[in-house]
Amino acid sequence: MALLLAAAALSACTQINDATPDNARIESVGLLALHGRQSSAIAQLQAWAAAGRPVAQRELGLALASIPEQAAQAGAWFEKAANAGDIEAQFQLAQAFYQAGLGLKRDYVQAWNWYERAAGSGDAKASFMLARMAKYGEGVAPDLRRSATWLLEASRQGNAQAMFLLSNAYAAGEGVEQNPQLAREWLERSAAGDFPVAIQALAMSLESGDRHGERDPVRARHLIKEATDERSMRWNNYQ
Repeated sequence: MALLLAAAALSACTQINDATPDNARIESVGLLALHGRQSSAIAQLQAWAAAGRPVAQRELGLALASIPEQAAQAGAWFEKAANAGDIEAQFQLAQAFYQAGLGLKRDYVQAWNWYERAAGSGDAKASFMLARMAKYGEGVAPDLRRSATWLLEASRQGNAQAMFLLSNAYAAGEGVEQNPQLAREWLERSAAGDFPVAIQALAMSLESGDRHGERDPVRARHLIKEATDERSMRWNNYQ
């Protein structure tokens, strides 16, 4: 269905020769270029990208990155869009530097810089990567406190995996002052965010009981079921 809608968008663009499409239309054509691999969609993105549209530059980068023989061109388009302030392009460029992808050499300093720009604009994935890099000393000196700060930022931005790791940090006093209550609160939030590892950890806690709550074997069984369910539905969906 998504590809049919994208195809309709591309047809509309061709029919009215719209030189100034809105971002939703560009992203629809980008979806067709990425998943449909249609040359006409890629050509349309190239025209918009050459005209200086950051969203088109990012979408073109995503499409080209999925085509092995053209992946090296994707980095250049991501860089143009990233410099223009496109958050997803900043994240993708950071990923390329971090993983040595898209024909770029691995450069943790550059990766850090681009993740930081994306994180500053609210990208939770970028904040999570900064937490990882700070912990392991990639691009910056190892710093558990700095790592925990970025875990907190990623958690506030809604990253459930970051919430789980932040819970562990509070439980162990790693980079933050040890705080079992906050550890439990972030574990609950991570589980509510459908992170399976957190759901399982919370279930084990409820099964055995801890100082922050009584045993609740019934809820624990529901959570175990949830953790192994492919859909990872929230606990309250079982009520």
